Amino acid sequence: MEINYKCPKCKSYLNIGNKVVLSAKVNENQKGLILFSNKLGNYEIKKHDLVQYKKGQKVGFYCPICHSNLAAEDLNLNLVKVIMEEGGKEFTVLFSNIAGEHATYKLHDKNYEAFGKDKDKYINFLGFQLF
Repeated sequence: MEINYKCPKCKSYLNIGNKVVLSAKVNENQKGLILFSNKLGNYEIKKHDLVQYKKGQKVGFYCPICHSNLAAEDLNLNLVKVIMEEGGKEFTVLFSNIAGEHATYKLHDKNYEAFGKDKDKYINFLGFQLF
């Protein structure tokens, strides 16, 4: 089944094959692209070696096309929001922007599915029921 990711602001596609491409900003001097797996719960990333951050540090994520900040401002500033298309349905995907924190949520019609060892950390912000 094909999975696509889109920017919630400009609706541009963010994935190439099985990698999701986002722009990241650690601080003014450290910016670059980060590649994520398109499989929810897989926390392997690829990035330039000079884009470095410490565990627990907040990383800003932006659309590489329109440059919009992808922070989930309506829920929690420690979560990033993108759109996922899978099986003819559209889902909201949220994930933590704290380095080393593994918390991802797939939302649809007041239901959610949670992934990662830290998945319980932000559940109170969702207001959704488990799938």
